[in-house]
Amino acid sequence: MRCTNVLTSLCLLPFMLASPLSLDPRVERVAARSVNRTSYCPSTPASEVYQRHIFASFVDTLYGEKNVTKAFDTFIAVNLIEHDPFDAQGRAANAAKLSAIIPYASFEVLRSSFDNNIGFIHVKVDESPEPIALADIYRMDGTCIVEHWDVTQARPANATNPIAMF
Repeated sequence: MRCTNVLTSLCLLPFMLASPLSLDPRVERVAARSVNRTSYCPSTPASEVYQRHIFASFVDTLYGEKNVTKAFDTFIAVNLIEHDPFDAQGRAANAAKLSAIIPYASFEVLRSSFDNNIGFIHVKVDESPEPIALADIYRMDGTCIVEHWDVTQARPANATNPIAMF
């Protein structure tokens, strides 16, 4: 049995060495960010692990750096499917709208996650008189973000739960 495990490991070694990602999540995240690509779109096939790191880089660029142009040009499909009833379809229209908002907005990313080609971000947006909750949901196809939904919630005046949104 031990010999079989060694043979299996040796057979898998070329695939492990060819992979741009290691088994250490910290190294994988750095590897995804260090890939010298101007854009992940049009999409190419990608494992869920690689998608997760591409998504983390997108979150860092859009929500951390507040660099809308770089985030959209690098990670968002030209023909983005947008589900907000007040937004136009496509990358250009959404990048233009968000370029006038995100660099000047005050917000905090509370949570983000990625699983099975879907990523989400839970954001606390500082608004007056009280903050609002925002959830952005993205779907990836391979290396490219191709679809977006968002949900916002304001705290109602008669709210009884002090921690309901955050």
